[in-house]
Amino acid sequence: MRKTVVAMAFLLAGLLPAAAIAVEEPKGAVDWVGGYVQGIGYGTAKPTGNRSRDRMMALRAAEVMAQRALAETIHGVRVDGATRVRDAVKEFLLESRVQGVVRGARKVKSEVAWDGDVPSATVELRICLVSGSPDCRPGSSLVEILSTGRKAEPAHVPEEDFGAVADGPSAAPRASTPPRSPVVAYDASRPVTGLLLRVDGVRFERELFPVVVTRGEGGKFQTVYSARSVKPEVVRTHGVARFADTLEQAKGNPLLGDNPLVVTVHEVTKENMLVMRPDGARAVRETTRFGNDYLSDAKVIVAGK
Repeated sequence: MRKTVVAMAFLLAGLLPAAAIAVEEPKGAVDWVGGYVQGIGYGTAKPTGNRSRDRMMALRAAEVMAQRALAETIHGVRVDGATRVRDAVKEFLLESRVQGVVRGARKVKSEVAWDGDVPSATVELRICLVSGSPDCRPGSSLVEILSTGRKAEPAHVPEEDFGAVADGPSAAPRASTPPRSPVVAYDASRPVTGLLLRVDGVRFERELFPVVVTRGEGGKFQTVYSARSVKPEVVRTHGVARFADTLEQAKGNPLLGDNPLVVTVHEVTKENMLVMRPDGARAVRETTRFGNDYLSDAKVIVAGK
């Protein structure tokens, strides 16, 4: 798929007017906390004596380079433990949609500085990872595009789930004391409002469709949380999880509500699955019973760099 990325970069570069010049390499980055992919491009133009035209040419060069940065960065985004976007867009239709999103990216910065008669332009473009943000147009997020063509979980995701959400009354029975565990914390006297996964001391690469597992009998992995735990319409708009750099930052996100279940994760598999200890998995199972299935609404945040 590297050929696809390069071909798209050359296609974008070919859109440069003859008088426009790319002055330095564009820059791309993924902001998982902010929920967007960023592309910054720089451009200039040969002075013609017409400052308005020169300004326009410099901005055009910068915008094309920002699109190139977006295209290259997006293709490297991890979709799940087995796939990056470059692997997921093998179907022509999906690649066309990604290219369309790149060309229609939201412009958040467009400025020109002058050195005598020579313009220097900077353009910043952004594409949303999920479309739940008010700044995102419908159909323009990566998750919305990729969830449309995603038919099943990768082969490494355990088919067996850890427990199941039980039917019952609308409110869970109240516990007299909160649970005591070094890896689990919440107010057990009230319904849990979300799941906060604290990644501690291990490396986890952020991805669009994270998977949480635990070890069952015999050490066999069982799925606690994945895309199949979430309503399809929620996956398309809000994705599977949000991300935060710190615990405090995560707790400040209104998505979690005022009583999140906080579970510390100390292990990540080679497939990038988050491994939850059995007591954490049991807490998730117990708190999602009695009609309080916060997982199906993707009220989940992963905290930690």
